[in-house]
Amino acid sequence: MKRIVILGVTIALTIASCTKDEVTNVNLREDSVIGFELSTGKTRAYVNDINKLEADATGFGVYATNKLIPELFIDNSSYKYNSTANVWLWNGKKIFWPENEEDYPINFYAYYPKAVTILGYSLKHPYEIAEDPKFQLDLLAANQLNVVARPELDNVPLYFKHILSKIDFKVVTSEDVTVEVQSIAIRNVGNAGTFNYSNLEWYEAPTQFNSDYSYMKAPVVPENIFAGTKNPTDVTGSGGSFMLMPQDLSERGWNMKIATLAQQSYIEVVYRMYETETGKDIVGFTDAEDHPNYKEIGSKVEGSLFVKVGYPLPTEWLMNKAYNYVIYLDGSSSGGTLIDENFIDEEGEDTDLPVVDPETGEPIEPEEPIFTDKPIGFYVTVAEWANENKNLK
Repeated sequence: MKRIVILGVTIALTIASCTKDEVTNVNLREDSVIGFELSTGKTRAYVNDINKLEADATGFGVYATNKLIPELFIDNSSYKYNSTANVWLWNGKKIFWPENEEDYPINFYAYYPKAVTILGYSLKHPYEIAEDPKFQLDLLAANQLNVVARPELDNVPLYFKHILSKIDFKVVTSEDVTVEVQSIAIRNVGNAGTFNYSNLEWYEAPTQFNSDYSYMKAPVVPENIFAGTKNPTDVTGSGGSFMLMPQDLSERGWNMKIATLAQQSYIEVVYRMYETETGKDIVGFTDAEDHPNYKEIGSKVEGSLFVKVGYPLPTEWLMNKAYNYVIYLDGSSSGGTLIDENFIDEEGEDTDLPVVDPETGEPIEPEEPIFTDKPIGFYVTVAEWANENKNLK
């Protein structure tokens, strides 16, 4: 086999980012085998960027194919950052540019984190989303195809993209109300697919839509008590942002009918609401004993009572996109459609106390908006791995 020689190569590494790019210049190693000119964006703590790549001792993985060698020219080699020398290095033997023209073109493929598995020469990446958001990975992928000769400036650009969809939630209230958000979940979405590094696309989309993801669970934490937040305010997730499979849910967000919930994709929110100044209950109860049927039913529930509502999810999630779902819980919007006839207790468990209006004691039937005279609103905007606001009213 011909000796493959790479001399004086620089790979320009870029990550598709949230905001304006910032550039970090890294000195080349003395022998100039491979170096980097890094460009990245400012991202949230849970999202991968160039700083995360530099800090990871395993680096990122590299595959490559070329014209004459049937097997992989580069087979899952690791490229990592040496913080002491301020350089990027091959983790193992150096890999060199081909000397002969007939060895070209070369196709380069890269991915991060290195812990994931790619099926060798097929360049397929079957992937399943972890149920717990703490273990969901922000996957990055890049390729540079048809490099027909050693570049004149020894520059091989790798432009990394986030290949999943990032999901977060925000809450809006009004000046005079306080909202306690106990839990948020996404129900009945796809959790698996296969990624193709040849064209950087998912070419096997989810076919099963039966996975649930909990952004945060009971009990309520202080960070998720919102008072007078007129501007969209971040909900604190227990595991950071959701990193979910890109998928088309446009035909799966319906009308929140209880009988067909298992076939629908929707967002589930458990919350309660009260007047900030007086403490008067608006949605749910501060004390379960204030429920008009408490003694009659003989309930043993203690503490506060919450309602469980749903918002339909007729949308399409695209890779490299971030989606912020803005939930309007201000006492004037719909407050969501009731999807559980009974209140939820402080531990997130169903009770035997039916959902009623705290002021009148009148029951609120499942499939009704919490505020029945207000329609449900759904607002969508699109942005590149920045913020896509979806208003849930």
